[in-house]
Amino acid sequence: MVPVTCAGCGAPDRGLCDDCRGRLVRPAALDDDALLVRWNGADGTPGLAARRYDEFVGAILLAYKEDARTGLVRPLAAALEPAFRSAVLEASRAMGGVSPEIATIPARRRAARDRGFHPVEQLVRRLGARPSRPLRWAREPADQRDFGRAERLENLAEALVAPRRLDGRRFLLVEDVVTTGATVGEAVRAMHDGGGLVVGVVALARVGP
Repeated sequence: MVPVTCAGCGAPDRGLCDDCRGRLVRPAALDDDALLVRWNGADGTPGLAARRYDEFVGAILLAYKEDARTGLVRPLAAALEPAFRSAVLEASRAMGGVSPEIATIPARRRAARDRGFHPVEQLVRRLGARPSRPLRWAREPADQRDFGRAERLENLAEALVAPRRLDGRRFLLVEDVVTTGATVGEAVRAMHDGGGLVVGVVALARVGP
């Protein structure tokens, strides 16, 4: 049997120790919208994240996504929940009380094959929502982990497409981490080109300002 260590600090015998769970999941007493991270995409789409990205949350997400430690879905979903609930409420108000569809960006083909699960969709389901898949990859972009913003924009240009018309549909787009915003921006473009509208983006963590 492979020993279990905390994804946050490496302590033995726990998937996520109590101290790291406390760092990751904001207590209800601190459920203050002022703690959420807000931004606007290049096209003006509002974004909302539960926290700033740091090495701590990065280590937990890496264990969840790349090591298939799916037991981490519960604390990660709990960490995302304040931003997710706020984003749904704000989108609903902007749409006259109608709730948006919850959309995710499709996994890259190789990642989907290697992992066998869609990490963000699992978070959405844990929060009691049903994820929609309005997009597919028209082509497989290169691995962009070491790319800057301009390289990511070029790498992702026209990479996503809506295979069916999305006329009249309104979406809240969910991601785990927003880095430069290039992937989210490409998804927003593809949905708009398909006739849909992205009313907001929500993420667990946002890199940078």
